[in-house]
Amino acid sequence: MKTAPYSLIEAKQICTDFKYLAGQSFGDNNGTSINCIAISPFDQMNKKRFIMYYLLFNDAEMALEQDFKGMLFDILVIASTLDGQLFHEDLSTWLSKNKPYFEFEPDNTNVNLVNLSQGI
Repeated sequence: MKTAPYSLIEAKQICTDFKYLAGQSFGDNNGTSINCIAISPFDQMNKKRFIMYYLLFNDAEMALEQDFKGMLFDILVIASTLDGQLFHEDLSTWLSKNKPYFEFEPDNTNVNLVNLSQGI
């Protein structure tokens, strides 16, 4: 998987590819489930602002639309607790910690299986 920064088109596709993670455990035995896979600004200052807006609106799309005008994006895995604590991590970091054997590209899965079955 390509790492950030992403274009908006790439970020939307990656969010679609990984939306199945919502509802799974965020990790670290904190008992928190993933709320969403969200597009965020790439740079740290705008990412912090995005998180503040996410806390305010509880909506990733609204948070991104507030005042970000940049062209570089990241993907965040976001989870919150009942008491309002928010956990977030960029997707590549989260995958490296929680899915160490998850190293396939959705577009290439069938090609790799065909090559293996043919002994290539």
